[in-house]
Amino acid sequence: MTATAANFLSIFFLFCVAVFLIFTFTSALLSWILSRILGASVEFCVGGCNSLRDVAVKFVKGATESVSIGEIKLSLLYSSVEPGVGFRSWNPKLQLSICNLEVVMRPTSTNKSSGKKKTQKSKTRSLGKGKWKTIVNIARYLSFSLTELVLKTPKGTVGIGKLNVDISKGGGPESNLIVSLHILPIVVHIGDPQVSCDQLSKFSVGGCSVSSQASAPPTEKSSAPFICEKFSVSCEFGHHREVGINIKNVDVSIGEVTVNLNERLLIKKKRSSESSSGSDRSNVDPMSTKESSTKQEKLARFSSLFPEKVCFNLPKLNVSFEHSEHGLSVENNITGIQFNSIKSRSNKAIGESTRFHFQLEFREIHLLREAGASVLEITKVNLICFVYVPVQSILLARAETEIKLGRFQCNIIMSRLRPWLRLHSSKKKKVVLREEASVVKPKLNESKTITWTCKFSTPEMTIVLYNMAGFRVYHGCLQSPHLFANNTSNMGTSAHIELGEFNLQLADENKEWLKESIFGVESDSGSIMQITKVSLDWGKKDMKSSEEDGSMSMLGLSVEVTSMGIYLTIKRLETLISTAISFQALMKSLSSKKKSTQSRGRSSKSSGKGTQILKCNLVQCSVYVLGETGLENTDVLDPKRVNYGSQGGRVIIDVSEDGTPRSAKVVSTVSDNYQKLKYCISLEVVQTKLCINKVKQSTQIELERARSIYQEYVEESRPMTKVALFDMKNTKFVKRLGGHKEKADCSLFSATDITIRWEPDVHLSLIELVLQLKLVVHNKKLEEYGNECRGDLSNVKGASCKNEATMESRNLEKKKGSIFAVDVEMLNISAELGDGADAMVQVQSIFSENASIGVLFEELMISFNQARILKSSRMQISRIPSISASASDAKGPVTTTWDWVIQGLDVQICLPFRLELRAIDDVLEDMLRALKLIVAAKTNLIFPVKKDNSKVKKPSSTKFGCIKFFLRKLTADIEEEPIQGWLDEHYQMLKKEASELVVRLNFLDEFISKAKQDPKSSDDLNNSSQEGKIYFNDVEVDVNDSSIIESMREDIYKRSFRSYYEACQKLVLSEGSGACRDGFQAGFKPSVSRSSLFSISVLDLDVSLTKIDGGDDGMIEFVRKLDPVCLECDIPFSRLYGANILLNAGSLTAQIRNYTFPLFSGNSGKCKGSLVMAQQATSFQPQVLQDVYVGRWRKVWLLRSASGTTPPMKTFLDLPLHFQRGEVSFGVGYEPVLADLSYAFTVVLRRANLSIRNPGPLILPPKKEKSLPWWDDMRNYIHGKVSLLFSETRWYILASSDPYEKLDKLQIVTSSLEIHQSDGRIFVSSRDFKIFLSSLESLANKRGSKIPAVVNSPFLEAPVLTTEVTMDWGCDSGEPLNHYLFALPIEGKAREIIFDPFRSTSLSIRWTLSFGSALPLSEKKHPSSIAINSTEADANVSHPPNICQNVSPVSPTIKLGAHDLAWIVRFSNLNYLPPHKLRMFSRWPRFGVPRIVRSGNLSLDKVMTEFMMRIDFTPICIKNMPLHDDDPAKGLTFMMTKLKLELYFSRGQENYTFECKRELLDLVFQSIDLHRPKCFLNKEECGTVSKSVNVIPKSTQSASEEKTPSEKGYLAQKNHDDGFLLSCDYFTIRKQSPKADPATLLAWQEAGRRTVEKTYVQSNCEKQSKTEEHMQSDPSDDDEYSVVIEDDGYNVVIADNCQRVFVYGLKLLWNIENRNAVCFWAGGLAKAAAPAKPSPSRQYAQRKLHESNNQQDGTETRQDDACETHQDDETEMPRDDGPETHKDEEVETHKDEGVETHQDEVGKSLPTGNILDSPSSLAARTTEFPSFPSSSFKMDSLPSAKYENTDDSMEGTRHFMVNVIEPQFNLHSEGANGRFLLAAVSGRVLAQSFHSVLHAGHDMIERARGTTEENISEYQPEIAWKRMEVSVMLEHVQAHVAPTDVDLGAGVQWLPKIVKGSPKVMRTGALLERVFMPCDMYFQYTRHKGGTPEVKVSFFSQ
Repeated sequence: MTATAANFLSIFFLFCVAVFLIFTFTSALLSWILSRILGASVEFCVGGCNSLRDVAVKFVKGATESVSIGEIKLSLLYSSVEPGVGFRSWNPKLQLSICNLEVVMRPTSTNKSSGKKKTQKSKTRSLGKGKWKTIVNIARYLSFSLTELVLKTPKGTVGIGKLNVDISKGGGPESNLIVSLHILPIVVHIGDPQVSCDQLSKFSVGGCSVSSQASAPPTEKSSAPFICEKFSVSCEFGHHREVGINIKNVDVSIGEVTVNLNERLLIKKKRSSESSSGSDRSNVDPMSTKESSTKQEKLARFSSLFPEKVCFNLPKLNVSFEHSEHGLSVENNITGIQFNSIKSRSNKAIGESTRFHFQLEFREIHLLREAGASVLEITKVNLICFVYVPVQSILLARAETEIKLGRFQCNIIMSRLRPWLRLHSSKKKKVVLREEASVVKPKLNESKTITWTCKFSTPEMTIVLYNMAGFRVYHGCLQSPHLFANNTSNMGTSAHIELGEFNLQLADENKEWLKESIFGVESDSGSIMQITKVSLDWGKKDMKSSEEDGSMSMLGLSVEVTSMGIYLTIKRLETLISTAISFQALMKSLSSKKKSTQSRGRSSKSSGKGTQILKCNLVQCSVYVLGETGLENTDVLDPKRVNYGSQGGRVIIDVSEDGTPRSAKVVSTVSDNYQKLKYCISLEVVQTKLCINKVKQSTQIELERARSIYQEYVEESRPMTKVALFDMKNTKFVKRLGGHKEKADCSLFSATDITIRWEPDVHLSLIELVLQLKLVVHNKKLEEYGNECRGDLSNVKGASCKNEATMESRNLEKKKGSIFAVDVEMLNISAELGDGADAMVQVQSIFSENASIGVLFEELMISFNQARILKSSRMQISRIPSISASASDAKGPVTTTWDWVIQGLDVQICLPFRLELRAIDDVLEDMLRALKLIVAAKTNLIFPVKKDNSKVKKPSSTKFGCIKFFLRKLTADIEEEPIQGWLDEHYQMLKKEASELVVRLNFLDEFISKAKQDPKSSDDLNNSSQEGKIYFNDVEVDVNDSSIIESMREDIYKRSFRSYYEACQKLVLSEGSGACRDGFQAGFKPSVSRSSLFSISVLDLDVSLTKIDGGDDGMIEFVRKLDPVCLECDIPFSRLYGANILLNAGSLTAQIRNYTFPLFSGNSGKCKGSLVMAQQATSFQPQVLQDVYVGRWRKVWLLRSASGTTPPMKTFLDLPLHFQRGEVSFGVGYEPVLADLSYAFTVVLRRANLSIRNPGPLILPPKKEKSLPWWDDMRNYIHGKVSLLFSETRWYILASSDPYEKLDKLQIVTSSLEIHQSDGRIFVSSRDFKIFLSSLESLANKRGSKIPAVVNSPFLEAPVLTTEVTMDWGCDSGEPLNHYLFALPIEGKAREIIFDPFRSTSLSIRWTLSFGSALPLSEKKHPSSIAINSTEADANVSHPPNICQNVSPVSPTIKLGAHDLAWIVRFSNLNYLPPHKLRMFSRWPRFGVPRIVRSGNLSLDKVMTEFMMRIDFTPICIKNMPLHDDDPAKGLTFMMTKLKLELYFSRGQENYTFECKRELLDLVFQSIDLHRPKCFLNKEECGTVSKSVNVIPKSTQSASEEKTPSEKGYLAQKNHDDGFLLSCDYFTIRKQSPKADPATLLAWQEAGRRTVEKTYVQSNCEKQSKTEEHMQSDPSDDDEYSVVIEDDGYNVVIADNCQRVFVYGLKLLWNIENRNAVCFWAGGLAKAAAPAKPSPSRQYAQRKLHESNNQQDGTETRQDDACETHQDDETEMPRDDGPETHKDEEVETHKDEGVETHQDEVGKSLPTGNILDSPSSLAARTTEFPSFPSSSFKMDSLPSAKYENTDDSMEGTRHFMVNVIEPQFNLHSEGANGRFLLAAVSGRVLAQSFHSVLHAGHDMIERARGTTEENISEYQPEIAWKRMEVSVMLEHVQAHVAPTDVDLGAGVQWLPKIVKGSPKVMRTGALLERVFMPCDMYFQYTRHKGGTPEVKVSFFSQ
């Protein structure tokens, strides 16, 4: 074996020598050939048989310029081989060594065109195993060594110290070839060559041999761009039968690698890459390449070629970068890089496959490391991957990857990243737009090559954020993140990420400080943000797009967060804001440099879609904001804006009266120890879902519940307050494209329950928090930007102004296409309006398809202090374009005018019981002002930066049009007191049951009594008597058994109670407003019908409110038109609110409680008018200090106007209201309710203290003057004109004190009614006026019967009624119409007295009632002409007209019976003095109502000083309506052409003041005028009540037949004198008192005459013509009384309180029939008018009072009688007795002298003269009376009596006087055949009284006292003596007898009238026989009163 080896070596040596010789020759030949053919010169030296030296090859052409080799040597080496364990052998190798190899490359030229690359198909031949073994056996003896390799290029140099290639054979049975490559070191330089062979040879040892430990020097290592100290590769090749040569094992080991980069290298690399990419892009055609096989086949082929085992080891990788220009230097380190790969076979269920096991590990990774800190630090990275490549190409490859990180920390150091970001932004200066290459869309059905799964996990990830100063700010820690991704599904790649707990903390936050400052948080509050668990899913999902497209897959991201907590404090917020502003400033500085380039280089289309669906689910989120607010005491300026109107305009008052600035003070309500108040605001969100779809452009947010709580802490341990700010449940928000062509943004907001609460403390805390954050933002911006932001303000403003137009146009386009829908099931909004005032708005449902158009509210309720104010079942608020605005074409900017429409189905406005609304309004106003002051104070303390208010407000593109209300039903009511409503309701129920119980018990008693007396007579429907047995309700009853009777009574009681109980159960209880939730009143719950005290209900209400043209100027002009004082005094106004009103209503009802009749009811209401509310401008008012509590911790001392110095809002109306039908009711039972109503408004409008912090009564400053009474308030507040027009009305005035009365009432019916009201005047005009009485119904009801409704005829019927009421007020100022009481601005100061000059001191009311006929103006006649035509057709005989009662007369008619008069008397008494203290109800103490001190004002009856009433009937007919047919007064009728009544009540003729003494309001003037009165009996055609009840018209024909005779009117006549009773030409009654004011009276009468003349101006002309024709045709009739009738000359009377009666032309027919009729009629009326008999209890009380008075006197019975007589005498004496009477008589005497002349003239005009009523004439006539004998009263009966005032010639006091002119009395007797006629020229009846005082017993007293000298004149006894006289005188009396048997048809004979101007003749008739000659008759009756027949004298002492 050894010999063989030696032989082989010898042979091999010889072979080498031969080879050397051949090599030498060949090299020479080769150099010559290369020189000749290639154009390269080759030079070398032979160093020996196995070496060449100094080889130099220089190429003329090509990329290589030259190659130089120091030495090439071929040598034989022996290497040790270890084939097995414990055995070693030496293996010889042939080694080729090359030293100092240097290759120089030429720079490549860019202008050469690159040729086409030809691809040759390489044919792979399978290598046999034998050949492989041969190659392995040969190659194991070869090796290669290269030392000092330098490759030089124009761009850089690569230097290698040593390179060894070793080939060996593996030791296994298989012939494996192992190739090893070792390189030491590798140095790469970019740019100029820096490495040469000489430099590398310095580190070589022994020529070409270099030590294995050699490395690059440190200087070169630090300067070279790339240095690799060691690179070793070991590869083992094997042979496979099918594949051929394959790689078994690969082992790569690299030493420490250092990469040094700078900006020059990156720039060069970028340029080269751009050029190469451009050339590649131009030359390579992507469509030219074709795949020869599928991807699966390639992967299978690659897997077969992949080594079975791969090992890679890199101990350290250093990458550094330097930027010399910016001075940047950074290092990156990666240590411990290991990669292992193992290939094996795997047999699984899916089939046979090749398995690759990859494992990659990193020990440490440091990126961007500088100064010992790295931006990214990873301690350990372990990547394990299993790849399964199937053998069959049909199956897919599969990869499973798992990545595990040890410690991960990211340090975001902004100071380090900032220069890199600037460097990055500076590189992107030029952006070149290129043509977009055609993007080949990937095919959807493209098959996958490999399926893979990936898992990523790390125990902890830390992120640290540093600020710009380099300090740590935030520290975030993420626990256990996991990532799982795969593409196993058909939808593509999907990923699932799970993140553990994440904590974000403030780096420099002290935990001990946190424990003290963080409060109210239960969880870990040391973290800013805390997230428990986060899950993310990313991948494609199936989505249903539409029915046509079907399902489609979209890439989506799903995020689920289990729990999130955010804990914020002031410090944390400041840090967040500072960091955010720093980042914003950095990004802004970077973005400003590339704005120009980016604006040019933006592409219009996005490159890819990305994630199309985003879903986020947050299970629970909590946000806590912890802060503190200051409670310090501060002063703040409080300027006040004042509007002086036209006398100064708008002024700001900022200085007080003392010259100091006007200010307010904010004071803390707690002690000074607590200067800070800590609070916590928490927000808890449960189950939040977010979904964003980019394809559909939709966004959806869902919240299961969101709740926010506000807590305040004075001490950290316990919260003082806890307020729930808001609470939302099941909230959903959706936004998507929709509408027309899906171009509009459609949004939907829905929620099931929303609760919101507002309080001032929360508001102030949030305001302070915002101010603090604004301060931080402001300071940080100044710090970051400095003066840049100030300098850029102008540029920013200019740019913003330029962009405003485009932005507005875009916004308008967006707004036009935006739709916002709302759907909320329940909304509760509550707020604290102030100290002691709360408000709540509750809506059960809110729905809107587009909120910009309208919103629908269901079950809307508004409450104040838990008391309901407004409630609506359904209300819709919407807006519509105005029709008027859209129709107009304007050239200016387009503006849209919108009309707001409010529609409601059932709206209820409630005034809760004793809710003080004015106090709530005051509290709200004070709280808002105080809140504004506190905010201003905090702003001055925290953020005193002035705002720039120079921005001009732009005009809005939309304008406000009008407001329209469409309400189906509107109800406004005042809540009843619960106990009052409950008691009233149950009282009515018990009253009904009690009455029924009494009836049943009475019936039982009657039944038992009848059964005991006669058992057979007790038969009834339910009670029968059979065979002596008695049955009651089908039960046998023994009437003698008392127990059975008692049980029956008890059963009746039980039934009654059971009925009451069932009635109670049927009641529907009222919910109430909530004002009485607690306390005693809460236990009483009335029913729905009794829940309201007063209610107003409107159906189908349509109201439109539009602006008044001209704005404020137009409203001022409107006020001046209505109020002349405003125009005259030029009154300025500070505030004006007004609108034009257009109203339509279906019906309007005002109801009091549940009374039978409504207070007012009207249907088909219409109104078109205007309303203005104006406040007078006044001078600056005096200011007072006020404490206003705001929240729980603060109060404000602020200045406000003194109480009573602010002018009120006044209302100016011009409203005509028209109703189709109206109903009005009233009764005395309403008066207590009106008192309750007044008290309700008193509570609402009064000032009160609602404060909870400072409870107690409201302390008001003492008033200088009293408040105005309600009538002065009306004069002060309400002005203008209001008209009420009705087409038909009904008025119900109850005749009972029971407001629930249905039957007993006075009813007024009119066809048309007009009521016009203005200041001081009311005018009423109506037609077909009728008054119905319920007297018959009352009688029938008392007797238990009913009468038909047809019977009820009107009591008063008038075709026309006109009423005018004029009120003249008097006050101290003398200007009652000037209601502007406060000082004007020009006065400069407030008035000391405001109300007193305006307070009414006198009131004069003039009331005129005129009843007229229904004739039109052309057909009307003057009353005198009507009288002439109707009553003077026959001068001798008058026939009564035939009038039927069933037909409506042409003239006013009164139908009166005794029962009617009794009913009227009772009705009058009830209304004048109602029982049960109804009228004084408000003065009596009530439950729960405090007694208020009375105002001290005069009552209205005291203020009224004059009352004038005029009642005029033209004409009138009065008919007697008896009850029975046999009534003698049946058919009694009174007719007058005119009836006028004038009453004048006055207190006297003095100037009244508030303090003056006021006399009683007495009747000072009375006037009654009857024109042509006539009385007759018409028994045939005039019915009675009984006839009307029994006879009912059966058809319209009978009614027409009855109407026919009545159409003749007054012209219908009866034969002869049947029915005539009385006739007269003129009848007057006059009475006047000295207290009457003659001027006022005369002016009133003249005004009345002007009214009559104006009314009958046309009929007067017709009357004159008619009168002339009548006088010519009938000269027997004269018009001697026309002067009296027309001129009314006897209106002037003497003011002596004497009632004077004048009768002209009296004709009286007295017979038995007339006597009976008059007596029965007068008796019935007297009985009806008689006062009711007192009740027994009242009689007993009067008797006891009389007895007690007698006992107290202690005198004898006679003395008592004398005293009573004396008292009676004094009672009968008039009130004017005494000195005042004598004064009045003297005044009357002087007045009578002037009156006589006028009366003489009137008397001369009469043919027979007249008896004057002057005192002188009366005195003259008195002497003509016969003297009566004095024995009627002898003075001698009183011995020694002295008289005073006993002169008979002295005038007495006149009481009444009757003057009759030409009376005729015709007496008729049925028994005698004749009539007796008594006539006179004139007659007089005078009644007067005389008063005297007698001194009685003077002589007897002197005798009894003797001769004493004492003066006894002072002790003289006196007796009051009174004489009454009635005198009757007839002048020229003549008597005649007319026999009736001479001419049976002659009728009644009367004396004819003597025509004026005719000679004096004796008046007589044709059939009259004179009885006696004319004479004068006198009659006098005297009654003495004051003494007795036996006068006892007694001495009187002092």
